[in-house]
Amino acid sequence: MRKLLTLAVFGTSLLTAESPNIAGVWKADLSKSKLMGPPPSNYLVIIEQKMAIFNRRTKEEAPQMVETTGVWGEHGEQRSVLTAFTNGKPAVFPYQGVPTHLIASGQGNTLEVSGETAGHPDTFKRTYELSSDGQTLTLNIAESHEDHQMQSTVVLTKQPDSAGDPLRKPEELAGARFKNVKTAALKDLPESEFIDTMRYIAWSLNQKCGFCHVEHKYDSDDKREKKTARKMIDMVASIDENHFEGHPAVRCFTCHEGHAHPLAHPQFPEEVAAEKAMLEEHQHEHAGPGQPPPQH
Repeated sequence: MRKLLTLAVFGTSLLTAESPNIAGVWKADLSKSKLMGPPPSNYLVIIEQKMAIFNRRTKEEAPQMVETTGVWGEHGEQRSVLTAFTNGKPAVFPYQGVPTHLIASGQGNTLEVSGETAGHPDTFKRTYELSSDGQTLTLNIAESHEDHQMQSTVVLTKQPDSAGDPLRKPEELAGARFKNVKTAALKDLPESEFIDTMRYIAWSLNQKCGFCHVEHKYDSDDKREKKTARKMIDMVASIDENHFEGHPAVRCFTCHEGHAHPLAHPQFPEEVAAEKAMLEEHQHEHAGPGQPPPQH
């Protein structure tokens, strides 16, 4: 958080500077890009830049960037959306399903977006550099996740607007895309929103996929925790529908607050130590990033 506050102070000096115009449809030149993980077959990005309400109380507006990314690989298409205000002031948006503290500002041909996951030391910095002719956008990504440092570079070239059509098509729904999705609140979610919801649930309970799922058999119903999770998801959906006009006012974190089980009282020091030891043991047994697998 200290790093982000420093960036916020620095960002205020850039408020009068305009962010580069990086709006449009972009496609990765995979031969020039350096990406983490298996190489994709296609990588598309649609970036929108617009004015939006920054402060709902004062109605203050600020420039906003919405970046939709689609990556096609061995598991099909994977989409993600990054939303950030580019006025150098901090704001919180969900990114990959998890509340993220974001600061973005631009100067000249460069735009920088920094993010920090709520409640975790995970951070990222995305630096966009636009070529002088406006036809090439180089995206450098630095991420820190559980003390692991990751770097990637995506070289994007400007495309006609029609090239973004694959990203504008409705996604397959979770009930059709994944096996054994029974919960009514999840079945009709688009694939990427479903995946983000899984990430949000894991973050809310401070757990990994293996807490509810059988490793490598994610469609299995063998674990009691998965059956309980289905009941809790239905309960939350019912509360929001019946008491908050369908708005997501109550969510997993409302009760769990980063614990596997909701607390009945503030924790005593020995309870904090016991929970920490249990988490470390569980994470050691199920090593790997806390992200849902490609198949359920």
